[in-house]
Amino acid sequence: MSGLIGSAVKAQWGWLTEYNKTLFSNDLVAAIVVTILLVPQSLAYALLAGLPPKVGIYASITPLLAYAVLGSSRQLNVGPTAVISLMTASTIAELPEELRVVGAAALALMVGLMLIGAGVMKAGFLMNFVSRPVVSAYITGAALLIVISQLRHIFGVDGGGRTAFAMVSNLSRQASETSLITIGVGAAALLAFYLARTQIAFQLIKAGVPSRRAKMWSRMAPIVIIGLFIVASWMAGLDQQGLSVVGVVPGGLPPFRIPYVETSLIQSLLIPAAVIAIVAFVDSTSTAQELAARRRGSINANRELFGLGAANIAAGLSAGYAVNGSMSRSAVNAAAGGETPLSAVIVAILMALTAMFLTPLLTHLPLAVLAALIIIACFSLLDFRSIWRTWIYSRLDGLTAVATFVAVLTLGVQYGVLVGVVLAMALHIRTTVNPHMPLVGRFPGTEHYRDATRFVVETNDQVKTLRIDESLYYANARTLEDRVAQIVAETPSLTDLIMMCTAVNRIDASALSSLETINNRLKASDIRLHFSDMQSRVRERLFRSSFLDRLTGQIFLSQHEAMETLRPEPDWSFLDDHIDIH
Repeated sequence: MSGLIGSAVKAQWGWLTEYNKTLFSNDLVAAIVVTILLVPQSLAYALLAGLPPKVGIYASITPLLAYAVLGSSRQLNVGPTAVISLMTASTIAELPEELRVVGAAALALMVGLMLIGAGVMKAGFLMNFVSRPVVSAYITGAALLIVISQLRHIFGVDGGGRTAFAMVSNLSRQASETSLITIGVGAAALLAFYLARTQIAFQLIKAGVPSRRAKMWSRMAPIVIIGLFIVASWMAGLDQQGLSVVGVVPGGLPPFRIPYVETSLIQSLLIPAAVIAIVAFVDSTSTAQELAARRRGSINANRELFGLGAANIAAGLSAGYAVNGSMSRSAVNAAAGGETPLSAVIVAILMALTAMFLTPLLTHLPLAVLAALIIIACFSLLDFRSIWRTWIYSRLDGLTAVATFVAVLTLGVQYGVLVGVVLAMALHIRTTVNPHMPLVGRFPGTEHYRDATRFVVETNDQVKTLRIDESLYYANARTLEDRVAQIVAETPSLTDLIMMCTAVNRIDASALSSLETINNRLKASDIRLHFSDMQSRVRERLFRSSFLDRLTGQIFLSQHEAMETLRPEPDWSFLDDHIDIH
C-alpha cells in the first residue's frame, strides 16, 4: 500500500520541476477567489449538515492538503458540498444530539477508509457502473430536496424531515409560527444572491469591464452580501427580535483526534458511509474528468480513490465531516487561473487563518442568509432538461432517471442513488437476457445484410440467418435456444441456419453448452448450423473446446461468403421448353 501511495505522490507533484513565478501568481489569485467563495459555503453547508458552523471550516482545511498530495486532478477543489452535506444530515439525524459532531467525523473517517481500500484494490472501474442518467437525476433530486430543506430557515420554523413530503408536511403544519422578520431577511438575501449570480457580471461587461474580471467580481459578490447582512443584523440587533443567527463560532485550528464511537454506532454508519463513498467518488471523478478534458488531459480513477479517501480521513481526524470535489469551486478555481495543486494548499492556509482570526465576525450572520446562499447555489444543480432528454432518447434510461429522482424525494438521499444503480443494472441485465435476434436478409445487388422486419431484403426459405446482437452468456443462453426452436418450427423447408455473430464479444461455458444443444437438435432435423462474422478471439476460444469437431456446418469469414456458399442454385426447369435460336 505504501508503494501505491508513494507512486501517487510522485505522479501528483511532478509539475514542481516546471513551476515558476507566473504559475504561482495564477495559483495565488485563484486561491483568493476560491477562499472568498468557500468561507460562506463552508458555513452554509455545515448548517445544511446539521452541524455547528466551525465544522464546515474545519472540513475546508486539512482535506484540501490531503487531496493535493494524493489526488490526480490539479484543479479539483475538495471540501463541503451540498449533496454530501445533506447525506450527512440524514445519517446523523438518528443520533443523539451530543453525538452528532463526533458521529459526522467518524462517518468521514469510514468513508475515507472505504475509498482507500477501493484504491488498493484498483476499483476505479466501478464508476462505470453508475450511469450518467442516474447521476444527473440523483443530483437534481438532491438539489430539490436541499432547497425544500432550507425553507424552514427562510420561514423561521423548526421544519425538519428526511424526505420531501415530510419536510413539506412539517412546514405546512407550522405555517402559523413563521417569523416575518426572518422571511424578510431571507427574501432579501435570495434576491441579492440571485441578482449577484445573474446580473452583476452582465452589467459590468455592459459597462466595459473585461469579461474575465467581471466574472471574478460577480463571484466575490456573495461575501460582500454576507458582510452587509452581518453589519445590518448587528446594528439593528435583529437577533434580539427573533432572527436566528450563527452565534459565537469558536476560533482556532481544528483539533486532531480519532473520533471515538461505540461499536453499535459504527455498525449503523456502515451502509450510509458506503453510499456516501460511492456518491462522493462518482461526483468528484466526473468533475475532475470534465476539468481535465478542457485542458486535453486525463485523470487516474484509482488515484482519485486515494486522493478522495485521504481527504475524508483528514476530515474525520480534524473534527470535520465527509467531503468531495466541488463542481462550483473547482470551476471557479480553473476560471480564475489555478493551474496546480498549490492553489488548494493556499486555500487551506487562508481557511486556517480564517478559523484563527475571522470567526468573531460571523457571530451576527443570519441563518436565513446562509439558507438563501444554499438555495441559490442548488438552483444551478437542477437539471430537469437532462431527465427529459434521457426520457425522449431511451425509455429504459428515462425510467431509471425518473425512479432515481423520485426515490431521492420519497426515500431520502441515502437510498436514491442505490435505487438508481440497482434499477439501471437490473434493466441492463433484462436487456442482455432478451437480446435482439432478428432474421436478416440481403439488400438486392449488395453484400449488406439487415433486419428483414425493418427493410425490404432478399431472404431464402432454405437458408436462414439469425443475427445475434449481444454477447452470449448464461443468462441469455436459454433465450437463444428458444429463438432457434421458433425459427425451425416456422420454416419447414429449412436446411441451413447461419448465426451472424458480429456483436458477439464473448461466449461463456453456459452459452457453449446451449450451442452444443442447438447443434444436436438441428442435426436431428437434418439442418446444418453455421457461423459468420465471428470475432477472432471468440473463434480462438471455441477452438479450445471440442464443439467445432461436432459442428455440422462451417465458420465463414463473412456473412456474404456464407450466403454465396450455401444458397441453393436457382431452379431453371421452367425454361426447359425454350427455343434456342443460336
